[in-house]
Amino acid sequence: MKTHKTKQSRWQQFISGLVMIAMASLTGVALTGCGNDSNDAAPPPPVVAAPDAPTSFTATAGENLVDLSWSPPAASVTAGAPTSYVIYVSTTDTTVATVFVPDNLLAEVPVVDGRTVYNFTDSGLPGTVDHYYVVTAKNAGGETPSLLASARPTGSPRPPTAGNNFSKAMIFADNIGISNAVIAGSWTLDPTLIDFNTGLRPLLTEMAAVTHLPYLTVPSKVDPQYFEQKSVNTWQGEWALGNAAPVNVNAKWGDNLAGSASLSSSAKIRLEMVLTTTVPTPMTTYEMKSLYGARKNEMFGTNGVVIPSTTAFVFASNAHLTIHKLDAGGNKILPAVDDQYLFDSSVPDGLNKLSAEIPVSGNFTYGYVWDPSTTGSTAGKYRITFLLDGQSQGGIGNPPNNTFMKTATNGVLVSDTEAYIDIDVK
Repeated sequence: MKTHKTKQSRWQQFISGLVMIAMASLTGVALTGCGNDSNDAAPPPPVVAAPDAPTSFTATAGENLVDLSWSPPAASVTAGAPTSYVIYVSTTDTTVATVFVPDNLLAEVPVVDGRTVYNFTDSGLPGTVDHYYVVTAKNAGGETPSLLASARPTGSPRPPTAGNNFSKAMIFADNIGISNAVIAGSWTLDPTLIDFNTGLRPLLTEMAAVTHLPYLTVPSKVDPQYFEQKSVNTWQGEWALGNAAPVNVNAKWGDNLAGSASLSSSAKIRLEMVLTTTVPTPMTTYEMKSLYGARKNEMFGTNGVVIPSTTAFVFASNAHLTIHKLDAGGNKILPAVDDQYLFDSSVPDGLNKLSAEIPVSGNFTYGYVWDPSTTGSTAGKYRITFLLDGQSQGGIGNPPNNTFMKTATNGVLVSDTEAYIDIDVK
């Protein structure tokens, strides 16, 4: 008896095919109804091609400086246009591959439309030392290095010239400057009448080049609206004496100490405290802009535009810093890891030294670079306390306290002369 399996199988295949088509159609309708059709998806971001390498890169030595020059990449239909040029330098790495690493970053210069030749001066360099440079063309697609260029500056060895580029307002709460000298004069736009006891720039040795404030020299090649302010005058903001009345301030710890910041016992830890106050009459400050540079070299500039400010930084010579390790209950373990007042002559300059600083960032700060390894400090919780002593221990004449903390940011206000922050050191 024949079973006709072949005919039955073909019929089943036909029916199965119809069912699959119907299910696919329903599925397609369901997907479309949910709004997930591929036509509704956002288009992928355009891919940016990396630029070609800069051309004509040269390094020319001068006295304690090297002048760099380069031109944009050659025109290309496949490579992208650069948006900036990044300069790397080393005195030990001697090939493109070894110089072109993040630790050797020197400066980033933005592209200027129409410019065919770019220049950059690496200044304040030690003489008789070879410097190796690479400049890269950079955009969102990547970074392409030039050939290597090198030069050996002339002149006596000397440390890099750091720009304490500050143009804000300052109150000297007890009439003592940051160099621990009594201030007798007052702020003036006339550079011939500047009181150098503030310890701020311009320095007496720089006065020959200062004709008026704000100090304007040569327009920057990066932004012609700004005049570079590094090696001569960088302090230009108004300052005032404050000992005629109590100075009420806000105390702010450095942002790196707050929250979940990563602090390591095997690395140096930057401790900063900034005091600011509100002044009833606006004080004169000037617009400043970071033109280029980073780490080893940074150039700021001013366009001379006055910015009236009702906020001023405050300097008091009776600042005092302590560091204590905390036990499991949050109690301070004695003795302190360090206990130091400003102008403490028994502590040499350098690491683990409380000082008054005008950093490149443009603020005034009490700064302390803590190296836990030199103080025998291991991982754990620590309390950093900032105090305003009743009488200055290191300030000339030991003046009484005239500064009072009314609020504290990133920490705890204990009293108007004490604030602390707890940090976790890994």
